[in-house]
Amino acid sequence: MPKFPHFSRRSTQITGSVFEKYAAQIADQGDRLVRLHIGDTYLPARYPLPIDSEMLASNPDYNRYCNTFGIEALRAALAQKLAEDNNLSVNPENVLVTNGATNALSASMMALIDPGDEVIVLSPAWPFFFGMVRIAGGRVVDAPLYMELMSSPTLDVQAHLEKFASGRTVALYLNTPNNPSGKVLSEAQLRGIAEFAKSHNLWLISDEAYDGLTFDERPHISVGSLPGMFDRTLSIFTFSKSFMFAGLRLGYVAGNQDAIKSLNKMMVHQLYSPSTIAQQMMVKPVETRSQWLPGVRSHYQELRDIAVETLAMDTPRPESGYFVFFPVDECLQGRDYWQMIDACLEGGVSIAPGNSFGESYDNHIRICFTGESPDRLRVGIERLNKVLG
Repeated sequence: MPKFPHFSRRSTQITGSVFEKYAAQIADQGDRLVRLHIGDTYLPARYPLPIDSEMLASNPDYNRYCNTFGIEALRAALAQKLAEDNNLSVNPENVLVTNGATNALSASMMALIDPGDEVIVLSPAWPFFFGMVRIAGGRVVDAPLYMELMSSPTLDVQAHLEKFASGRTVALYLNTPNNPSGKVLSEAQLRGIAEFAKSHNLWLISDEAYDGLTFDERPHISVGSLPGMFDRTLSIFTFSKSFMFAGLRLGYVAGNQDAIKSLNKMMVHQLYSPSTIAQQMMVKPVETRSQWLPGVRSHYQELRDIAVETLAMDTPRPESGYFVFFPVDECLQGRDYWQMIDACLEGGVSIAPGNSFGESYDNHIRICFTGESPDRLRVGIERLNKVLG
């Protein structure tokens, strides 16, 4: 059972990239080396590309395989970003670029758990992570937390989590800022989770997809920045949310070098590496994020306020992210839950059912307030209000 700092059996039984052990020697040779080791082409694309020609000219390797850990310029920019924004003192060697946070989370399960191991999933949680645990042969232990903290902010988090631990527990999945609740955990709450992880010698999977999107000047704290937590934490980020580029399919992980190497072994056997040109495209946005991200965050906060104030019922006010998550059992009006979901669709508005986010939320729904324009958002919520009565 691979508790921290060990890795899964599958991770130790496979090798990384065929050429990884020669990486230092290849780098030392520089341009002197005639590169006959990899199946690539020296030719650029022989057809027009819908990408700025200046960008292509400044990145002549845009169509070639890259370092499977990520291109040097992006890893360096991300290391600086992690230090400035997340208080994670990392080098580029502590960063792995992935094919979205989805790839990072999936690879983390393949690298950290063996069949039969348990992963505590703090819920409500992003639905696909439950499946990632199961595909790796693990058992999900659903631990409701975020909604409990909204109603009981002084909850003793460490004591609460003890109810979900067993001798088979290997890792804990944390998502703050949280999808779907919009909850942002405080430093005190994160310290409770950190002490719990240390007391049971657990890996901590910190999904920080909504990094940079907290509201009302609320701080986001990366749990890996707390004392004694960096080595046991995989801090996972994406370009899909604050960078508004879900179609790019790019994310990244920060962790200790042994963990980064183990995740890379999983990734090269799944997809080899993320897109070279996608990584080249994101260097400048990472470097200039302070110029444009505050405006995005401010606009999303305005959309949050429209959603909460237009809904004809009291809901928790999201502290971050894209979503409002709330119970609707008092609005069923004689219908069962799924009849109400069908009525929403028939009424011209789609929502996400709550049971996808954890065992305790089959009376909740999630609505996204960032996916439509303000006018369309108001129309959608007016339609939802009619269905909910």
